[in-house]
Amino acid sequence: MAAEAFAPPVITVDAPSLGTGGEYAPAVRPLAPRPLAPRVVRRTAPAGPPVRRRSSVRGIAQKITAGGALLFIGSLVVVTSLPAQAVQQPGGIDPQVATMHEEGQQTLAGVSAETTSYFARDDIIVNDQVAAARMSDGERAAFQAVADGEPAGPSYTGDPAFPQVWSMLETSFVQTPFPDMDQVSMSSGFGYRPGGFHGGSDFTPGLGTDIRPIANGVVSAVFQGNNPGGGGYSVFIDHNIDGQFVQSWYGHMLPGSIDVRVGQVVDITTIIGQVGNSGRSTGPHLHLELKNSDYVSFDPVLWLQTREMNLEHR
Repeated sequence: MAAEAFAPPVITVDAPSLGTGGEYAPAVRPLAPRPLAPRVVRRTAPAGPPVRRRSSVRGIAQKITAGGALLFIGSLVVVTSLPAQAVQQPGGIDPQVATMHEEGQQTLAGVSAETTSYFARDDIIVNDQVAAARMSDGERAAFQAVADGEPAGPSYTGDPAFPQVWSMLETSFVQTPFPDMDQVSMSSGFGYRPGGFHGGSDFTPGLGTDIRPIANGVVSAVFQGNNPGGGGYSVFIDHNIDGQFVQSWYGHMLPGSIDVRVGQVVDITTIIGQVGNSGRSTGPHLHLELKNSDYVSFDPVLWLQTREMNLEHR
């Protein structure tokens, strides 16, 4: 089939700078027909079944290790999330637990709910002055045996009536005659007052209130009736306070309430009598008087305050 003849295009130019205009036909070389190259069709080989690689021994070992790790982690989760009874063997206690008493194994002692145990350490010291001042029955009996072997001396000299046992009863702890009471009213203090000098302090806790000694000591005098000063039923006790002689008087006590004797060793728990109204008294009260080694009276309330004991007044 013959190819069509090529006709060159005609371009019309309308531009004053190029002249008055006209037609321009460029020289164009006619294109020769291009021969077609033969088409080559490539045939691919038919696809075969996929090739499966053999697993190596190392790969199998890695898989087994990973699976074992997962099983171990799962067992930990189960054991920690269940109570001890859920994993206990049907036959009883695990044999490993049952043999913990064997030599070389730790042992746990049983604890009884009915007993009270206390934790003690050698480097801790509990300073309980009240407990230390109390005497046991054995201690009191030993001191009493010494006092019973001494002859009683005078009680008005400023020296202990029983010097041997007195030297064994040294103490630093003192208390008020009413250790169970926080506040005690006072009707008359130490010093001068109408009618003369008052050598002690008068306390009014109430008729029949128990009276205890201000410290450990030994009884040096007991008056069942009246004493030379008009103190009525009275008790005198000699004390060894830090090596110093102090004698305490307890006057105007209730008749029949005195429960100590001369030469008796007493401690801070002993009840020596009760508050009364005996002797020259205008009402139930305790006359507490203290004497030093010069046998001079001093203010009992002020002295107790210096010993960190305070009788607060209502």
